[in-house]
Amino acid sequence: MNKVPVLLVDDDPDFLQIGKEFLENDGNIFVATSTSAEDALKRITVQHFDVVICDYQMPPNMDSTGLMKAMKSQGITVPVIVFSGYAREDHAVESLRSGAAFYFQKSAQPEVQYAELKNLIVHLHQLKTAQQALFDTQKELEMFSYSVSHDLRAPLRIIDGYCKILSDKYGAAMPPEARQYIGRLQAATARMDAYFEDLLQLSRAGRVPMKIEQVNLSSLVTSILQELPHPQQSSQFVQEIEKDVLVKGDRALLERAMQQLLENSCKYAKNRHQIRIAFGRTEIDGRKICFVRDNGEGFDAAHAKDLFTPFKRFHPESQFPGTGIGLAIVHKVISRHEGSLWLESTADGGTTVFFTFDDGGLGPPGMLR
Repeated sequence: MNKVPVLLVDDDPDFLQIGKEFLENDGNIFVATSTSAEDALKRITVQHFDVVICDYQMPPNMDSTGLMKAMKSQGITVPVIVFSGYAREDHAVESLRSGAAFYFQKSAQPEVQYAELKNLIVHLHQLKTAQQALFDTQKELEMFSYSVSHDLRAPLRIIDGYCKILSDKYGAAMPPEARQYIGRLQAATARMDAYFEDLLQLSRAGRVPMKIEQVNLSSLVTSILQELPHPQQSSQFVQEIEKDVLVKGDRALLERAMQQLLENSCKYAKNRHQIRIAFGRTEIDGRKICFVRDNGEGFDAAHAKDLFTPFKRFHPESQFPGTGIGLAIVHKVISRHEGSLWLESTADGGTTVFFTFDDGGLGPPGMLR
């Protein structure tokens, strides 16, 4: 096991020396020290640390709260343990609100306090390692999706191009069976190109920088439905859209997610005598929850979570064409907005997709009404 690099910050040199001795005594932790928050900030920008331990008060200038604010402004995400001699609740609240991972009170028993500190350091190190591994895996998957979607589309276009040349140049002389084969080949390349396009959209949904602004989802839904193919007679296409559902998010990503949800709703309700699409928001247990509801084919909701996995589908493609990637894109968009996404459906009874924003991925409430 490599030593966990820790920066210990305190204006008392004796405390730094004692802390370094106790934290390093089992050989698993390496401790660097700073006597001021300003010096600590400089060290953090040029040297890697897994954990920063900082005294609450750091006279005469920057204190622990100022250090954490400066770190945040520079995009530094190293977890901070605030180490204080004060057992004051307001100090603890201030520290945690400023971004501290823990607020830890100094003790007259150094063996006990440093043993507890070591446990916190190991916990934060393991959490950081797991988060980095997850980030690396997601990055690899996104790059793979982008590479597959981008690089493999070129051969498809070549195949499709030669098929068109054959049809244009030799079509009249070809036997009907040969023309049929070329038609099937072109249909297959078009279908594969659609798969690659949706994979590329999935990759982009996880990579593009987000611009957070106020978005009127009701207006987005209205404009999207106007563009989707559906019966023109109002008696055959009923839409119920709650006005002015406002959320904070990235407009482009939310438009992509709503487009996919509404396309699915129209597609799976296309065989109904009357298509009914509803969009709105409800509140359950203090949480604001958006929904898109349709009266389409529906499915057995026992395996609803599987639909957020690329290429998973419950209906044959011959009945409802598509790539099976759309809901994975929606899930990616909602996840990037730190929200939750789930479905309720019954076979032949329609589907409702619920989604939230900025709730930390709490998932569905215990009871939906």
